[in-house]
Amino acid sequence: MSTTAMSQNTDDGTRADGDFVAAVYDQHAASLLRYVRGLLPNDPHRAEDVVQECVLRAWRNEAALAAQRNSVRPWLFRVARNLVIDWARRDRVRPLEYGDDGFDLLPGSADFADQVLRRCVVDQVLARLTPTHHQALRQVYHLDRTRQRAAAALGVPVGTVKSRVHHATIAATEALAGYGVTTADW
Repeated sequence: MSTTAMSQNTDDGTRADGDFVAAVYDQHAASLLRYVRGLLPNDPHRAEDVVQECVLRAWRNEAALAAQRNSVRPWLFRVARNLVIDWARRDRVRPLEYGDDGFDLLPGSADFADQVLRRCVVDQVLARLTPTHHQALRQVYHLDRTRQRAAAALGVPVGTVKSRVHHATIAATEALAGYGVTTADW
């Protein structure tokens, strides 16, 4: 249907824009949505946004479309294709945006603030340990070495490393309790 048939003059000589938009939407929205969903198979919500944007642009360009005396359909499909391409380019340039309720989509299951807080508490607890206890824990847990390799790296017997790790673990547990953190929290 041509745009001239879709936009009618009212009794006072003004256009009934709502009639134009309704006619465009009624006649072309379903096929346009199918087309755009083919272009965006994994994003049906964005496909609906594209269709709405096409109808909005048709409404804004009603006079130009009426002058063409063609069907609006080819123009809508061209605009839809261009919008999909433009939005894809925009998304490649912009980083992914998350809303306030979309933090569960971020990588990692724990809350970032909790991770920072735990790291601060652990750093403070490790600072309270003696240097020998701190070195033993670092060798065994942070560097993931066996007791024998930790002993070789520290230049002490294996039994000394075992003793230092044991006493450092007890001291760290007591220090964590001072911060209100129990072993059940870890």
